[in-house]
This record gives sequence, C-alpha cells and structure tokens, in this order.
Amino acid sequence: MKGRHTPAGPQHPKPDSTTRDDAGRGGLLKKAALWTGLALCIAFIAWVAWGFLQFDHDIDNPREGGFSGWQCDAGRDCGS
Repeated sequence: MKGRHTPAGPQHPKPDSTTRDDAGRGGLLKKAALWTGLALCIAFIAWVAWGFLQFDHDIDNPREGGFSGWQCDAGRDCGS
C-alpha cells in the first residue's frame, strides 16, 4: 500500500438539529454584520470623496463664499 488511500474517507459524525440551527443563525448574523460593515465603509468613502470635491471647488472659487476670506490677500475682501 505505498502511497495509496482507501476509497472511503474518514467517517464524520452528522450534527444534530440543534447544532445545525445554532450554526445557521450565527452564520446569518455574521454575514449580516459583514454586509453592514461593508455598506458603512462604502458610505464613509463616498462621504469623504464628496467632502473632498466640495473642498476642491471652494479652493478654486473663493468668491462664492466657500470660506470666510482666509484665502484672500491681506486687506482685500474676496466677496467683492
């Protein structure tokens, strides 16, 4: 029997119904938590990207009131 296995693998005990139900509920809870976490990560990335786009627009157009004049030259009002 050099290097050969028997055709029948090891016998695995079948789980009873209570073990299977608990694993199913836990698996569903884990899957829901992972999907919720993924959705939160995507929402956070979208929020940061939107903020960056607004910030970039405000830097390019200081006269539109995006900032309180901190970009303007000293003694000059950007609003006018």
